[in-house]
Amino acid sequence: MAPPELIVIADDKGRSTLPKTVGHAAVRIIDCRDIGGLSSIADAPVLIDVDLHDISKVKLIKDNLPTRSDKQCRIIAVDRGCHLSVVQAKGLDASDVLKRPLDDHELKKCLRRFATRANAHADEPVGADRQALMREPGGSSVASAAAALDRMFSGLTTGGSLDLASVEQAGDEVMDAICEVGLAQWLDTVRRYHESTFQHCLIVTGVLTGFGHKNGMRKADILTLTVAGLLHDVGKAQIPIDILDKPGRLTDEEFAVIKRHPNAGYEYIRSQNFVDPETLSAIRHHHEYLDGSGYPDGLSAQKIGDLTRIVTVCDVYGALVERRAYKPPKSPQAALDILTSMATDGRVEYDLVKALGYSVSAVSG
Repeated sequence: MAPPELIVIADDKGRSTLPKTVGHAAVRIIDCRDIGGLSSIADAPVLIDVDLHDISKVKLIKDNLPTRSDKQCRIIAVDRGCHLSVVQAKGLDASDVLKRPLDDHELKKCLRRFATRANAHADEPVGADRQALMREPGGSSVASAAAALDRMFSGLTTGGSLDLASVEQAGDEVMDAICEVGLAQWLDTVRRYHESTFQHCLIVTGVLTGFGHKNGMRKADILTLTVAGLLHDVGKAQIPIDILDKPGRLTDEEFAVIKRHPNAGYEYIRSQNFVDPETLSAIRHHHEYLDGSGYPDGLSAQKIGDLTRIVTVCDVYGALVERRAYKPPKSPQAALDILTSMATDGRVEYDLVKALGYSVSAVSG
């Protein structure tokens, strides 16, 4: 994946102290007094490195820089130990603050977070596409669920709070839609309008909801499954997209990065203080297997809760049937055959695979 263009807004001192390796991104430098240059900046990531004690420079940037969108990375360099510069950075709507002297590694981390967030939103329907989505079976609920994922991914990468009420509202809409149009049509709508990580999260959410409906669970329990589906992979917001979407086999180092996402999501959701322990456990442990071969904690059968076991089976199924640029989707039966083999090997629970088979029996490939 090509790195995003980094635009640097700098004064003379800022230009002279930029890290020598900042050229890893396609850098364009704009003088902080260039009003036309400032006003021309759209959604590219921006690094502002100016003397924040100079109120005239701060005002010039603030008055002429377009309003930052939620998806834009605006990094501002501040003096170490200077509270005033941090205040000024907040006034300039910083998404990230880096202390001088600038560290290239930290700058790259900010840009990677931006790239991951931007890619996650890249397939969001806009304009006429969004209007078309709203006419599709379950389209309104797909849009609501995707918006909830959007807010969660952004919240994790920027340190923002989680609005659980909006997640539960989206979950309610998904439950009602799948009950009305059926899981097969709902998943078809997801596949037509979403790709990559969002597609996976939405497919798993739908499969969990369908599991609850078809197996006669109470509405409150179905909502728990649906919300767990929406929350389970939020930690992927911290994983570079070139690793998430790599077409070939991951290296050991890349897989080690992937394995961080359950704990990253768990820590973010746990910090919100209002998600129940069972759902938190499912977020952290949905890659654990009954034989202890999973991650991140290598839990075995008796230590893996019921909700986590269901999420795990539906997550594996979702990964197998989703359509990605580098792999065709498995048919529902092929995915169930793989899960049955995993159950035979003692990795997942056979009765849950059987129950999943019943809930997706009408879903076409």
